[in-house]
Amino acid sequence: MKRFTLAAAIFGTVVFVVLLWRLDLPRVGALLAATGWGIALILGQEAVAHVLNALGWKWASDPRQAAAVPLRRLVALRVAGDAINYLTPSGTLAGEVGRTAMLKASHATGTEVASVIVAKVAQTLGQALFVAIGVLVCARTLGVAGLPRWTVIVGVLTVALLGVLAAVAARRGFAAWRLSPLRRPFAGFIRAHRGRFATATLLFAAAYAWGAVEAYLISRSLGLRLSASTILSIETLSAAVDGVLFMVPAKIGIQEGSKTAIFAALGLAPSAGFAFGLLRHLRELAWAAGGLVVCAIAWRPAPVGKISEIANTGAMS
Repeated sequence: MKRFTLAAAIFGTVVFVVLLWRLDLPRVGALLAATGWGIALILGQEAVAHVLNALGWKWASDPRQAAAVPLRRLVALRVAGDAINYLTPSGTLAGEVGRTAMLKASHATGTEVASVIVAKVAQTLGQALFVAIGVLVCARTLGVAGLPRWTVIVGVLTVALLGVLAAVAARRGFAAWRLSPLRRPFAGFIRAHRGRFATATLLFAAAYAWGAVEAYLISRSLGLRLSASTILSIETLSAAVDGVLFMVPAKIGIQEGSKTAIFAALGLAPSAGFAFGLLRHLRELAWAAGGLVVCAIAWRPAPVGKISEIANTGAMS
C-alpha cells in the first residue's frame, strides 16, 4: 500500500508538472484572476452537498439513531470523514472508520457501524445512478448541443469500466462478505427499511448532481458560457473519473489532469480545464482542512494519534 501511494503521488505530480510545461500559463492566470470574489461562492456552495450527504446518512440509519443524532452533527462527521478519505490512500475506508468512532463517542446507540455501512452502499449506488443518468441525458441532447459524438462514447465506456471494477470487487469480496459480521445487520436493515434505503440512495445521487451547480459556478467565474449539456458532461465524466481514481491521495495532479482532458474532449480550451481543476482542487483542500479541525475537536487531546491510527486501519484493509 505504501508503494502504491508513493507511485500514485509521483504519477500525479508528474502529470501536474507536464501540464504546467505544456499549457498556456498566462492564459490560466488570466482566467483565475477573473474569478475574484467568486471564489467565496465556490467554496461556500459545497455546504449544500454536505447537507444532502448528511441527510442520506440519516435516512440510511435506524429510525432510533436517526432521531437521536442532530443533522448538524451528521454534517460535521461527514465533513470530517471526507477529509480523512481525501487525504489518505485508504480506498474511502478510513473515513468510514473515523465516522463510526466519532459517532460512537458522541451519540452511541448501538447501530453506528450498520448505519455507516448502509450509507456507504447507498452513496456508491447514488454515484452510479448519477453517472448513468448523466450519460443518458448527454446522449439525448448530443445532437442539439452539437457536442462531439465520441464524448458520449467515452462516458458510456467509463460507466462500463466502473461496472467491471465493481463486479471484480464484488467477486473478490464475496467470500469475506459471507463471513462478515456486518452482513446480518445490513441485510436486516434492507429488509426492514427498503424505503429509507431508497431515499438515502436518491439523496446521495442528488449530492453528486449538485456538483453540476458547482461546475456552473466555476465556469461562470472563469468567464466561460457553457450550455447545460456541456456542464452536465463535465460533471458526469468528473464523477466517473473520481470513482476510478479514488485511491490517489488528495487527488494530486488528478483533478487538474482530468479536467484538462475532459475540456479537450469536449472541444474546449485545455487551459480553461486546468484552471477549472485548480479551483475545484482549492475547494476540496479548504473543506478537507475544515474536516481535520472537526477531527481534532472530536478526538482531543490526541487527534494526531487517532488520525494516524485510522489511516493505518484503512491502508491495511
